Amino acid sequence: MDAGFIDVEGVEKVFDVRRKTGFLKRERRQVRAVDSISFRVARGEMVGYIGPNGAGKSTTIKMLTGILTPSGGRLRVAGIDPSRERTRLVHRIGVVFGQHYHERCAGQVQCIGR
Repeated sequence: MDAGFIDVEGVEKVFDVRRKTGFLKRERRQVRAVDSISFRVARGEMVGYIGPNGAGKSTTIKMLTGILTPSGGRLRVAGIDPSRERTRLVHRIGVVFGQHYHERCAGQVQCIGR
């Protein structure tokens, strides 16, 4: 199969979380934000990436843009490994994070539809 513009194979992201449990005590645990996802997006293909809160959508996008480094797996965007060549990648892509809770639905559709 040909490589896609975006290739994601078995990508995972695990965060170490520390919580204060006492004056000098801390509890440490791991939180798996993304659990072995794989998908491919062809050049020019339009897709939606949806899921419930806490499903790992933003974490995945942050890994695809090089903001976060995956804990495991392999990903490429335009043939570039985002975690190793972020500067080179950001000259080729654009990402806008935004949540317009204060705006009516019609306003959001109008804004996004432009």
